[in-house]
Amino acid sequence: MLYSNLLVVCALPLAIAAPFCTRQNNTAPNATCDLSTLTQPASALTPPSADLRLILIAYGVGTQNYTCATPASVPAAIGALAELYNASCETASPSVAQNNIVQAPAIGSHFFSDLTTPDFYIPELGNTKVKKVEDTPAPNATGDVKWLRLQAQTADSTSQVKFVYRLNTVGGVAPATCEGKAEGELVTVPYHAQYWIYA
Repeated sequence: MLYSNLLVVCALPLAIAAPFCTRQNNTAPNATCDLSTLTQPASALTPPSADLRLILIAYGVGTQNYTCATPASVPAAIGALAELYNASCETASPSVAQNNIVQAPAIGSHFFSDLTTPDFYIPELGNTKVKKVEDTPAPNATGDVKWLRLQAQTADSTSQVKFVYRLNTVGGVAPATCEGKAEGELVTVPYHAQYWIYA
């Protein structure tokens, strides 16, 4: 995959003001990274309000999923499936390339609990069901899925997460038609993205 030998251990303290990650490698054995000063990539999405704290940046790798009713139809979105990895320190440190995210066990997963409800399960945080409240085209709109602002549905969640932003998407756009696909066939399109998670 896209990872090297960098080990990242992330603390997700919901009760402190400045969440941080500890990076351990040969050159910076106990370096820490502070997420409290990070700003999102520029976009038309409503930015997080001042009362929200960035607690994690997750790197999602998976597929955007579509289905074809008939070979003559347009693919219809039926959700996504992705493994989530900790990208907090790599994003916080401009000297560390994004492709240095550690090849380590995933910290959680992103899936749809039904055809319309995105779900994030990260054991250290709990389960967060969200709904899309805003979207904007990705800079490369023809090839990359939209950037999103997702609001947690607190009644259906077990975490303290309030908003999730899907940013820096790559891939995932459905084919223009279902030509060559069988009726009801599943179409999976690889993608990856950053998920900025706020509590």
